Amino acid sequence: MLIRKIKSGDPEAWEELVHTYYHQIYSYCVRRCLGDRVLAADLTQDIFLKVIENIESYKFSGKFFNYLFTITINTCNNHYNKKKLTQYEFDESLIHVDSQTITMSIITQESNKQIQLALNTLPAIQREALILKYYHDFKVKTIAKITGTSVPTSQSRINQGLKKLRKLLDREEFMNE
Repeated sequence: MLIRKIKSGDPEAWEELVHTYYHQIYSYCVRRCLGDRVLAADLTQDIFLKVIENIESYKFSGKFFNYLFTITINTCNNHYNKKKLTQYEFDESLIHVDSQTITMSIITQESNKQIQLALNTLPAIQREALILKYYHDFKVKTIAKITGTSVPTSQSRINQGLKKLRKLLDREEFMNE
């Protein structure tokens, strides 16, 4: 197992772990930080440093990915609790467009931009739940475990967030911003 190799001091195993999870952690941080890529890169680095510092105390119960995302969410939340963030416009270059035409690509980018702008207006707990559910495909049970809440609370945050997003995206003045 990769974690056992890391605990035994294998530097290649550490590189493999970072290579395996970096993009997912960074992507979450970009969305959580309202599109601020520099801040997301800094937080991602902090997250992996925390993993290095605490890898010896990691217990092999549950999935390592859940452990890693718990550290990720706590690091992002701690940052938010310490500072008042400036809103940045979300950079859509994280979205990969496969074989779509240029026109479809532009429509998709505009739609995603509107969704991200609406997402940015939600309370942090709802935004966090929606990002984990729809951008990272976590199950509600996993979201509850990662965020330290109950399954009904996580489901409620997702449902309330979706209702607010629908209302925002249906508003004509929002769509014309």
